[in-house]
Amino acid sequence: MDAAPNCAICNAPANPECPCESERLQIAVKQAEHRAMETRLAEIRDWVISHARQHILNAFERLTSTRKQAHSAYLSSLPNYSVYMQYSGHPPIHQIYISQLQGQIAEAHAELKRGIDADWRASVLRYPEVLDYFYSLIELRIPSERSPRVVEPPFAAAGYADRGYDHSRIGREVKKKKRRDRDPSAGPYREEQFHTVVGRAMRGPPTAPTPPVQPGGYARPPAMYPPY
Repeated sequence: MDAAPNCAICNAPANPECPCESERLQIAVKQAEHRAMETRLAEIRDWVISHARQHILNAFERLTSTRKQAHSAYLSSLPNYSVYMQYSGHPPIHQIYISQLQGQIAEAHAELKRGIDADWRASVLRYPEVLDYFYSLIELRIPSERSPRVVEPPFAAAGYADRGYDHSRIGREVKKKKRRDRDPSAGPYREEQFHTVVGRAMRGPPTAPTPPVQPGGYARPPAMYPPY
């Protein structure tokens, strides 16, 4: 007797070349990742972008502040500049000196604008480096292999009995387990160990719906199930 189960998707006899279960597993993994990580990834992304943008703006402000101070110092050093400003561009001096001073001021303003553009370009081009840095600060952790949550998952509490994976009951058992683990009167508190993968602790993914197991076995399904 061949005790190997038929394919759970197309009900074909056990065959290593049948791709149905592998393909459906990939779909289920992607869907589980989306349910578990999408919200957290969006939160991490917003946090990283916010801090990276603020850092770029701060760096740009420091560069332009130094450049503007040098620009003001240069203008103040020009002959007749103080008189020119005192009379709002119409000082009581010869027109030749006024024209010469206006040319120097215009050239200084153009140089300042070119410098500000260069500072902004240099700041923005640092985004990849800055984003990598702030992403490196995020900590993702997976539980230890000895963690009770790994060794004794809620759906194993009944010994994998054929009860259709009753999620309503599993949810209550999880809550009771949390209270028992954290209640000093119920026994010593067992602290879970984690090892870091990359920033901020990420708990396990939410429980995904699982089809019930029928006592009489599966009826032969159609040629192909739709995606989960």
